[in-house]
Amino acid sequence: MARLVCLANSERPGGQCIAGIDVDTGQWIRPVPRDADALRISRCIIGGKLLEPLHIFQLELDRPKEIPRFQRENRLIKNWNWSIIGRHFKAELLDYCDETSPILHSASDRVSPADLEKLPPERWQSLQLVRARRLKCEHDPRNPIRWRAHFQDRDGNEYSLPITDGAIRGRLQCGDRFGGECLLTVSLTKPWLAPNSSQAEWCYKVVAAVIEL
Repeated sequence: MARLVCLANSERPGGQCIAGIDVDTGQWIRPVPRDADALRISRCIIGGKLLEPLHIFQLELDRPKEIPRFQRENRLIKNWNWSIIGRHFKAELLDYCDETSPILHSASDRVSPADLEKLPPERWQSLQLVRARRLKCEHDPRNPIRWRAHFQDRDGNEYSLPITDGAIRGRLQCGDRFGGECLLTVSLTKPWLAPNSSQAEWCYKVVAAVIEL
């Protein structure tokens, strides 16, 4: 059984995306179904509780036969015998914080699949827990019900990324504001092309969780 500290339960097309760090190995894991990329929201309710950041949960996983393209952290869900077994202390999350700059392969909101193909698969990284500097959350100008996180990394690179953490978006919509020190789980999507777009595919970065310290 793997024991993960949940660091993301975020919205994505078709359902939810769960991600966390294995408390025994310190490695990122993104549990995914065998026949889909997204989890149904009902699968994220364990013992009557919605799985949320800081929950420690355990589950059985299989390793894919081949490294998933650009998302080497993906593991196949073996069964649905999940259980929440505890809660992680916020202060201890700093042990998992990764100050590598730029965040996830580039200093912008996206990465070209062609650039990732140049890297050996063992260097593909699609999840990173970062310390947000000068964090500001604002409405997305193209969609008033969406929010974006504006922040800097350790080296001063600036990012503006969509927030896919549904609980945080709900708080923002109700008027909450985030001040002080926060950690962000930044996730890199698989290559995606907007419908009816003539542009190339990109792997986009999203803020999958905002955790106040």
